[in-house]
Amino acid sequence: MTAKEIRALARENLKQIPKKIYMPMGLLLVLANIIPNVVDYATDSKSGVGANIIFFLLEIAAALLTANGYIFFDRWRNKIQKGGEEPNAWCGLTGQHIARLLIYGVIEALIIGIGIVAVAIAAAVAGSVIPQVSVAVSIILLILLVVLLVWIELRLTYVVYVIDDDVRTGQKRSVWAEIGAGWKLTKGRVWKLLCLNLSFLGWYILTAFTLGILGIWLMPYYNLAIAETYEKSKEDKY
Repeated sequence: MTAKEIRALARENLKQIPKKIYMPMGLLLVLANIIPNVVDYATDSKSGVGANIIFFLLEIAAALLTANGYIFFDRWRNKIQKGGEEPNAWCGLTGQHIARLLIYGVIEALIIGIGIVAVAIAAAVAGSVIPQVSVAVSIILLILLVVLLVWIELRLTYVVYVIDDDVRTGQKRSVWAEIGAGWKLTKGRVWKLLCLNLSFLGWYILTAFTLGILGIWLMPYYNLAIAETYEKSKEDKY
């Protein structure tokens, strides 16, 4: 399926969700993305231990709320297409979810950290071979780092959904196994996921111009689109 077809399905699903339900969740997701950055900017000149702890806790809360949004809209997609009960607004924040999501967050940070270290080592080696590393080499290494980070994030796109599936079905797997399952599902689909994400770029630009207000609609729309790719990937139709 193309990005256009996935977005069309997501829009149809969004029409089936009452605005009084998806708009508050959209607002919450917008705030989860904005508040940590605002607090970080406001406390930048007071970079003490207390300010750093507050920012760290806000980042964790934002990550958990974002994951809850993914799960919430995936469950709505499932309800629309397969029937069942309406999901609770906090369905992705049960004790089992939070425990697994926190472990996943640590592992994700380690995976990304290893990637950054690998590029840093490559830069150090290049610097030792070439005493005066040119600007061109530095730019190439920076591009390599960005590409690596984007690739890792895309390969981890479905992990939150796998975690939720395991919680709902009572399946007992380690978080490593869930990461592996999500990683496997994105094999051969990274380019399609990248294209889908890029297809929302114009909407994100418009959201910035509206100071985030458009995000109240955009975040549910985007989440439903990603959830649709997860379902199609499980069915090997994406």
